[in-house]
Amino acid sequence: MIAPRYFITIATLALVATTANAAESFSVKALLMQALNAPDGAAKGIVVGKEADAIHAATGAPDPVRAEVSTIKKYNQEGCSRLAVKLVQPNTPTKEGGKADLVLNYELNLCRNGMPPGEGMDLGRAAKVLGN
Repeated sequence: MIAPRYFITIATLALVATTANAAESFSVKALLMQALNAPDGAAKGIVVGKEADAIHAATGAPDPVRAEVSTIKKYNQEGCSRLAVKLVQPNTPTKEGGKADLVLNYELNLCRNGMPPGEGMDLGRAAKVLGN
């Protein structure tokens, strides 16, 4: 009777691990919103959707794209922060024939409503730059 219990335990653990991994896939937008709402200002996961598709098409590498989002600064405007985004795709083919991690880093100002914060923005200067 020990053997069947052992197999049931292993099967249950495998199912839990598979479910946990499936729950870690997000769009970049979802990860940005998670970071804005998280107490520690961070979020991470496997990127799916158009961003991942574009990276896979550009690199030709099938490995998943991992993302880490962290908060650099919280603005006075409620729900607004400066976020740092790091996208990593391992085993990306190089021009030399080897493989390396592709790493894309960028930062952006974002609020929970999807717009940038008004804080620190010179709207008059922005209008001149945009030709209005």
